[in-house]
Parts: sequence; structure tokens; C-alpha cells
Amino acid sequence: MINKMKFNFVKYFKQMFVISVSIFTISILSLLFIGIPSSIDFTGGTIINIKVDTDINLSNLRQALEENLNQSVSVVEVKSNNESYILLKMSYLSDEQVINDLLKKVYGNSFTINQIESIGPKIGDELRVNARNAIIASLLLIGLYISIRFDGYYAIGSLFALLHDVFITLGIFVFMNVEISISIIAALLTIVGYSLNDTIVIYDRIRENMSLNPYRDKKKIFNTSLNQTLNRTLVTSLTTLIVVLVLYFYGGDVLQPFSIALIIGIILGTYSSIFIASPVTLFLEEKYNIEEEED
Repeated sequence: MINKMKFNFVKYFKQMFVISVSIFTISILSLLFIGIPSSIDFTGGTIINIKVDTDINLSNLRQALEENLNQSVSVVEVKSNNESYILLKMSYLSDEQVINDLLKKVYGNSFTINQIESIGPKIGDELRVNARNAIIASLLLIGLYISIRFDGYYAIGSLFALLHDVFITLGIFVFMNVEISISIIAALLTIVGYSLNDTIVIYDRIRENMSLNPYRDKKKIFNTSLNQTLNRTLVTSLTTLIVVLVLYFYGGDVLQPFSIALIIGIILGTYSSIFIASPVTLFLEEKYNIEEEED
């Protein structure tokens, strides 16, 4: 069944590549001019999760907090598992007892602080730098690995695909106004690994068909290889996507941003392996004609 698939991928390489470059450019511009909404993991701050047993007026609570703390405070009511609680987000508080005293003035003893998470600005800066370095290091090591296993042209194609996946995912998050946290960075690194896995499977089949037919038209070899691996690519992506969708719907509010990143990444990773990594590698193979130069 696999070998009977005859979809003409090469015919649509240029059109799909142009569309991808356009979306990639929009994502880069959104990152530059709108900026990445960062969580307190990177900016520093305090998040407090409270449960209030009486009627809640969010605007009154926000006003009381801002007047006493002299800063802007985000007050959001969140519902999870048929329960409601309030999330307070603010700049870093060195003395968390202040919040407890202030809530007592507003609600008496009719509240419970479920969790307080505080990250100082210095730690936030360190986490941001470490997250950036982790992504850069992973891309460099992947490029080195592909260069050793295949060649430099294949490495360029795979890096194009990985950059495509990471930056478009970040661009979508900018437009969705989803905060980038440590868990999102973990999701991005997972996306990089997933996309690379798909790309290597396709590259292996291309290299195998190249060795069997060294003088055959490269476009036909690439098209045949993509058709031969299409069944495996779609089945793997679909089964992985099902698991992540379950995580999204039943993992709770905390895991939803992580799940969204993986859903976007799986779709982009599958797409980029076919329509980004492959056309870039084909272009370089035809332009520099590797086999004929070696002969």
C-alpha cells in the first residue's frame, strides 16, 4: 500500500514554501514588534492562588490590592474541576505576609491561600538566558549530527524546518496572547525533537533511493521517497496528536499551554518535514550536484 501512493509533492514545493516563508516572516515581525508575552518565570513576579468562601467582586478586590500595594495587579477568576479560585499576578513581593494581612482585611477568615509562587527579577533573567541558550545549543547540535550522518546540505534543510516550527509556534502564541513559561520552552524542545525524527526518516529513505538510483532525476527520487514514508509519517503524527489532545482536554488549566504548543508543533513538524526540509535539500542537491562533483 505504501509504494502505491503517488501524490506529487514536488509539484507543490514552490507554492507551499512561499506560503511558509510568508507565515514565518509574519511570525518574526510579530515577535519583534509585539513581543513575546512572558510569564513570571522570565520576568520575575508573584502569583497567588486563593479560594474565597464568600461572594467575590473582582473589581473591588483589584482596587483594594492596587491601592495598598501601589502597583498594577491582575485579578482573574479561574474555574477548574467545578471549583472556582482567584489568581493574583503582580510584581515581585519580598514580603508575602503583606498579601495575607491585606486579604484578611477584605475577607476576614473566609479565604484560603492555596499557593504562592515568587520569582525574583535576577532569577527570571537567568532562566530567560538559559532557555535561549538551550534552544540555540539544541539547534547547533542537531545541525552537527545531521551533517555527520548525512551531509551539510541535509543539515541546512533540517535547520530550516526546525526554525520554521519554533518561530511560527512562537508567533501563534503572540497572536493568542499565551504567556511563554518554562513549560512552553520544554514543549518547544520537544517539538524540535519530534520534527527532527520525522525529517530523519524521510532523509534516510531519500539517501537509500539515491544510492540505488544515483543517476535518476532527483525530483523523482524525492517524490518517491516522500510517498514511501507518507503512511508512516501520518500514522505517527495522528497517534501522537490523539495523546496530546487528551492531555489538552483532561490535563487541566496548568497543562493547557503546554498541550497547545505540542499540538501546533506536531502539525508544523509533520508539514515542515515534507514541505520545508525536503525542498531546501532538493534545491541544494540540484544546484550543487553533489554526486557528479564527487565523480
